[in-house]
Amino acid sequence: MLTLTDTARNQLQVAIDGGEIGPSRLRVFIDHRCHCGKAHFSLALAEGPVDGDTAFEVGGIPFVADGDTVPELPSVEIDFVETVWTKGFTLRNTGHQCGSHMMA
Repeated sequence: MLTLTDTARNQLQVAIDGGEIGPSRLRVFIDHRCHCGKAHFSLALAEGPVDGDTAFEVGGIPFVADGDTVPELPSVEIDFVETVWTKGFTLRNTGHQCGSHMMA
């Protein structure tokens, strides 16, 4: 499945424990594909899986992904970054280095 850094897992657990996420799952999905065809990913809240989805947990955090995204999950890394400029979750395709997608 996907890789979830300890920092991201801790931040997500705080949000779950604080009721910010509620009973939702985190939907990982292909946001777009690069000019070379590699996937870039995003996160959204999902009430639950729909037809064709796969529900799974990583480090106790509940996720869901559609059938197009599931084969790409081994290349997904979710981290939480905090700098002077930004703070938020970032999703990176570990098999492609043209950039990452910051979730503010």
